[in-house]
Amino acid sequence: MNTHALTTLVVIGAVTTCGCGDHDANADARGPKAVRVVAVESSSSVGSTTYSAVITPNAQVDLVFRAQGYVVGIRQTKDADGHSRVLEPGAPIERGVTLARVRSGDYQAVVDKAHGARDESTAGVTEAEAGLAEAQAALTQAESDFERISILWAQESVTKPAYDGAKAKRDATRAKVDAATAAIAAAKQRAAAAAAQAHEAEIALDDTELRAPFDGILVERHVDIGTLVSPAMSAFTIADLRLVKARFSVPDTALRRVRAGQVLSVSIDAFADEPFLGHVLSVAPAADLKARSFEVTVTIDNPALKLRSGMIASIRVAGEGTDRPLLRIPIDALVHDPVREQYLVYAIEQKEGATVAKAIRVTPGPLIGNQVSILKGLTQGQRLVGSGANLLQPGDAVKEIQ
Repeated sequence: MNTHALTTLVVIGAVTTCGCGDHDANADARGPKAVRVVAVESSSSVGSTTYSAVITPNAQVDLVFRAQGYVVGIRQTKDADGHSRVLEPGAPIERGVTLARVRSGDYQAVVDKAHGARDESTAGVTEAEAGLAEAQAALTQAESDFERISILWAQESVTKPAYDGAKAKRDATRAKVDAATAAIAAAKQRAAAAAAQAHEAEIALDDTELRAPFDGILVERHVDIGTLVSPAMSAFTIADLRLVKARFSVPDTALRRVRAGQVLSVSIDAFADEPFLGHVLSVAPAADLKARSFEVTVTIDNPALKLRSGMIASIRVAGEGTDRPLLRIPIDALVHDPVREQYLVYAIEQKEGATVAKAIRVTPGPLIGNQVSILKGLTQGQRLVGSGANLLQPGDAVKEIQ
């Protein structure tokens, strides 16, 4: 089948699933099933092909606390009556604002303790440096005394014990200088570790407040005052809708018609009379292995935030159409059989004096609004079950309703 519409069909959720397994033995006992019947329509497709897509945010993220604790504050907004209330879905969010905060007393205590340890270690460095200065002064005096004694020893003016005593004192003060130098290095390491621990404690304290990473719209709020949150728990979901995206899939034969930067005409079902322009952001370098089609991403400017996530869009790609008639049916008439990986529609026929459903295998093509084109399996004017098709089995008795 022409599979470039398959992915979009699944995303939109318009294709219903066939229960083509066991047939209910009591179906006939319940009488005919009520269905609505539609006729296969035909339209020309000259110069372009329309694809259906779903609007998605430019970015959407779940925000979580890094700190664990009880929520004690949630950002307030004013409603139309001027009353303050906590943030609700749809509220605009500015980058950097605090959305919620957890109880910070425990984290502040850790910060205070870390600051005390940091100050103590800094004092230790100062003390070690003072010890080094004292040891260096003693060494200077000892070296001066030893130099003087050495001269007298060479002149045989002092005794051997006096010479040995001066030498031992010099060596001892040198050892004290070395020890004081090592003590400074150790004190500085302790000070650096204490400063790092204080910094970590400050970060943990700062993480008791959850801030918005960008301007956006609040999609969901998962916490209330008193909620116990943890790092694995989503607190808010926000989306950037100033720029939205629409994704659709095209077959390899249409790739030459789509390129990055191309401007495409976009129609939004919710704003049928208002045209939009989209720019092709990217074309997938490889086909989806299941659908065998290539995903195209289109961006649409949305400064007024009119377009919302989940809206249905129709995107027209020029140069793909043909002059032959294009058969179309409502999306609800198309049934997906996941067991056999095929698509079906149900025609109605007379059999032994009863009106029954007859399954017909079809090959769907691109989506066109809320209809799907049919490439193979149907003829113009053929009468099909348009509503209730997903509840049928081949041979079920049906009753047409208006």
